[in-house]
Amino acid sequence: MQLTDSLTAVTLLAVGCAILSLTLLVICLFDVAYFIRAMVSYVLGCWLKKRLRVTDTAVYSSMCSTTDVDIYLNHMNNARYLREVDFARIEFCLRTGIWQEVRCRGGYMFTIANNIRYRKFVGICNSYVIRTRIVYWDDVSIFFEHRFVSKSDGFVRAIMHNRQRLTECNVDEVLRSVAGKKKPALALRKPDCPMDIHHWIQSCLISSADLKAESQMA
Repeated sequence: MQLTDSLTAVTLLAVGCAILSLTLLVICLFDVAYFIRAMVSYVLGCWLKKRLRVTDTAVYSSMCSTTDVDIYLNHMNNARYLREVDFARIEFCLRTGIWQEVRCRGGYMFTIANNIRYRKFVGICNSYVIRTRIVYWDDVSIFFEHRFVSKSDGFVRAIMHNRQRLTECNVDEVLRSVAGKKKPALALRKPDCPMDIHHWIQSCLISSADLKAESQMA
């Protein structure tokens, strides 16, 4: 009996060590927290949060935690802003139905450019919201604006523009289709290109031309 109990204890200990080792390996190899939060955003966007029109502004709440700080240990590091925008955009695209429409057409969405301006840091343990909206689109891309607004004073701490490229889809057709499915149907009008977005697009074209010229000379 004692031998059996000892073998059982050893087996349980071995299994526990194996599970712990596997868990640590997964944490080391993958950004587990990112995937968990992305899944939470997916669930909230699909089933738990109110539907939105493509012209609406979505509000995503978050907070600067200890895992978000930079080497000064008192405010959010620059890379985290891009990460947080991912979750806000996931919710926006799901709540408006854009993602579902793109997938129905066999397409995908992916980031091809970001432009961010930091105005004032987000301090550790400070709460903020990300206000997401579409500011412009062309035939192949959607241009999002994301504003980081602190809850304590309403100050815009950072503003970011994100360009999402759609594959296998015409953006104008996708957005008009999504807008037409809402009740009452929305008569969608394409906005004029904001001046800052226009200059950003031109900057990207110049950069692309320079890189192509460099590759041809190599």
